[in-house]
Amino acid sequence: MKKRIFVFSFIFSACLVFGAKKKMPEWITLPASVYPSETYMNGTGSGENRESAELEAVKNLSSIFGQTVKSNSLASKKMEQALSDGKISFSSSGNLQQNITSQIEAENLIGIEIAEYFYNSSEKKWYAIAILDRKKTAAVYLDLIQKNDAVVRQSAAESEKNPHSFYGYSEICFATDIASENNRLLKNLTVIDFEQGNAISKKIVSLQSMQATQKKFAEGITIYIRVGGDRENKIKSAFQNVFSKYGFKTSSSKKEKYGLEGSYSSEISKKGKITYCVYTLDLDFSDNLKSESLFAINLKGREGASSESDAKNRTYRVLEKNIGTEFSKNFDSYMNNLSFK
Repeated sequence: MKKRIFVFSFIFSACLVFGAKKKMPEWITLPASVYPSETYMNGTGSGENRESAELEAVKNLSSIFGQTVKSNSLASKKMEQALSDGKISFSSSGNLQQNITSQIEAENLIGIEIAEYFYNSSEKKWYAIAILDRKKTAAVYLDLIQKNDAVVRQSAAESEKNPHSFYGYSEICFATDIASENNRLLKNLTVIDFEQGNAISKKIVSLQSMQATQKKFAEGITIYIRVGGDRENKIKSAFQNVFSKYGFKTSSSKKEKYGLEGSYSSEISKKGKITYCVYTLDLDFSDNLKSESLFAINLKGREGASSESDAKNRTYRVLEKNIGTEFSKNFDSYMNNLSFK
């Protein structure tokens, strides 16, 4: 299924004014008198060159929207992969310098124009003003939010068709992440036009409702785990910790849709004063209802210590660390790819 999330930045051409012994333009000394606050938002900047003045002006204007905090959740990783695969797109058009677009979040550049420049030759300083037309930009935000909301609903509906499955969970994560992006756009729109922001917030799927739906969906997925030879259940516990971060449950019942099953074995050998634990962990992660192997887990190695018990304990610590890092990364990658097969 092709997913699209729309974010566009409209950057417009500027008017350049050179000042040689001229008094400072009113848009520098009193911006609101030239660009009334009921119609425009503005930010001014200055610098030793045009680019630095432009950057400061845009930063001052875009800072009104606050900082965008990037998440490290599975959902955001899926978004990054979707972007790199061309499944969704963030588009930017305009002629702002790269030193600006590379430093400011795209959603905070929507509707921003560099309106005027002024060069004060006596100060050898450039001035610039960035503006945002409230009415025009609010219309852009509304369009983006509505289109994104359609994708949220589409992905959520797809997850409902695939209950208790990793694919369905992957879809609901994708929908939640788009809802998160939409929530950022909604906050910006509310700053620009509170009434329109408040009105559209009542019509779209909220981030809070999607987060609750995602949590409930995860609770409906249970994974059967059996590791032969894992007498103290240390290996099983390590896998449970990985699955718990998704909100999945684990079970000892083979009736579950998903199963992680296999064996752990070890042998003790000695070389000089060092005792080694040579281990093998072979597991298969399967979709039991489809009788389909999702992927295999094969870990082999040896750990040495001064005693047999220490060698065994060291082996378990290495396996626990490997499961918590490498297996976790591989499982993340598997989940990330599900929506795009």
